[in-house]
Amino acid sequence: MFTILFITFSGVVLGYLVRKADWVRSLSKGITYTIWLLLFFFGLQVGGNEQLVSNLDSLGLKALIISVAGVLGSSLVAWALSRFVLKDLVEPATTGVSPCSGSDAGAEQTGDSRVLQFMGGFVIVVFFAAGALLGWLGWAPMVLLDGGFAMYVLYALMIQVGMSIGSDSKLKEIVGSMKPSFLLLPAGTIIGTLLVVGLVGVFISGLTLPDALAVGAGFGYYSLSSVLITEIKSASSGADIAAQLGTIALMSNIMREVIVLLFSPVLCRVFGRLAPIASGGATSMDSTLPVITAVCGKEMAFVSIFHGVLVDFSVPFLVTLFASI
Repeated sequence: MFTILFITFSGVVLGYLVRKADWVRSLSKGITYTIWLLLFFFGLQVGGNEQLVSNLDSLGLKALIISVAGVLGSSLVAWALSRFVLKDLVEPATTGVSPCSGSDAGAEQTGDSRVLQFMGGFVIVVFFAAGALLGWLGWAPMVLLDGGFAMYVLYALMIQVGMSIGSDSKLKEIVGSMKPSFLLLPAGTIIGTLLVVGLVGVFISGLTLPDALAVGAGFGYYSLSSVLITEIKSASSGADIAAQLGTIALMSNIMREVIVLLFSPVLCRVFGRLAPIASGGATSMDSTLPVITAVCGKEMAFVSIFHGVLVDFSVPFLVTLFASI
């Protein structure tokens, strides 16, 4: 986590220093291409994970229900906050600005721009699906499946995102707009996620309510949450049950991240500019940050990072709490 934050803020400083250079304007294209590459590597890891693939039929549905419930719960609270509490944050002062359209929000959308926007989302899905297929077929070298390459791509992406933020002419204005009321967003993400996951969790066969809440409390942090759940449940419920719940946690939190990566424009348009951030949970400070800033605008970047850090810190405490019940 701290490595990601250091790289991102280093990029902000570097972007500020070179903000007048002509090549800075092409950063958005580089970010787009790097996102495609990251999703391809992410797909490789998903498709190459035999545990995930072999349990898709029996455990995948449970994981999907919990992940969708988490996204819905956090998005609903984000909508309420943007509607009644954080209006100044989500309603830019500039007239004519349409939220959920990224840095070109003030421009009128033509038919060609809508086609390009649709094609951009389609390309994202294609890269992820291609990686998953190659991983599933076993055609990808093992060196690409261990996550090492994907991590380096993520580092490259975060420094580009940081530079894009740092080179923004409105950087000082954006930082100065940060308020204590922004604490409501991570709190809303946690409450909304757990509330809706709890409501649907009682209807998921084979899972207790605390188990469902433990999975939902991962907030997209799939590696830590799945390991914690497996270790804690092994002592109380046995290795088999622990492995199953750990697999559900892994799949559910991966799905939450993928939903944000693929459907942020939809979430933003339906629930408002805070919804992709809330839905991203712990990932809003790193892997989903580029998509969030592209969809919601660069002025939301620091809000997204701040939100992700606080939600990230809550994961070990909440997962341990619910898994221990």
